[in-house]
Amino acid sequence: MINLKTMIMQLIDNETSGIRVCRIEGESLVTVIVPRDRLAEAKKLPDLPYRGIYYLLDEDHGVLSRVYAGQTTQGLSRLEAHKAKKEFWNKAVMFLDDDNNIDRDVLDSLEAKAIEYVRTHGSYETDNASTPCPRVNPYKEERVESLHKSILFRMEVLGFDLDRVDEAPGVVNAVFHTKKNGVRASGRYNKDTGRFTVLAGSEIELSREIIKNKGAIDARQQLFGDQEGRAVLDDDVEFPSPSAAAVFVLGGSQNGWTEWVNDRGQTLDSVYRSKE
Repeated sequence: MINLKTMIMQLIDNETSGIRVCRIEGESLVTVIVPRDRLAEAKKLPDLPYRGIYYLLDEDHGVLSRVYAGQTTQGLSRLEAHKAKKEFWNKAVMFLDDDNNIDRDVLDSLEAKAIEYVRTHGSYETDNASTPCPRVNPYKEERVESLHKSILFRMEVLGFDLDRVDEAPGVVNAVFHTKKNGVRASGRYNKDTGRFTVLAGSEIELSREIIKNKGAIDARQQLFGDQEGRAVLDDDVEFPSPSAAAVFVLGGSQNGWTEWVNDRGQTLDSVYRSKE
């Protein structure tokens, strides 16, 4: 006997990389994929539920560099605040249902489960610093588990695998570079710890403010104080991630996995993350 699930995918304006609405036959949960630059159009979609959880993704062809999980009782409108305050994401995936299927107890527990999952799985960074601990209604645990299982299934089918783990080749002491905006900097990635070291002699663009990364902000302040313009790093400086290192060097908000490249033009992501 063949076990089947039927997923219905609706492409808004017939665009394969645009807004998509997905449903699974027999389930009330609605999935909405929203590119950051299409949020205004997505908010106009009629008859979508308002309760559920969502993921903000820094995503490039299915590779997740950073993930944030949260809950909403406002539907797609919840993304407006994140568009204003969080610059890292380029795509949001929302899982919505009505009040009868996702009440307050279920919503809080589902969000906690989603946050805990992204903090303990995969090789991406997460903006979720801690996991909430709501009281779990024992009569609703099965519903929460079922919803979370369906959400993980849909994410994987859509190409956003939250379980993806780095499978890096044996590259030892490889040097990666950036030349963005004329800034020349180099560094090394430690695949065992996930940390990235910016090497002495690298240029640091101090004229561009860091949008959000406390570690990079503190490092700049400690090393350069109120200095302006462009500076040269005297000593190696280690950061907890490639993105933090890229932000330290370039300012703004950066994806270190695609910003750092080796002498062959390969990104850090293609060397350490991509699967055959």
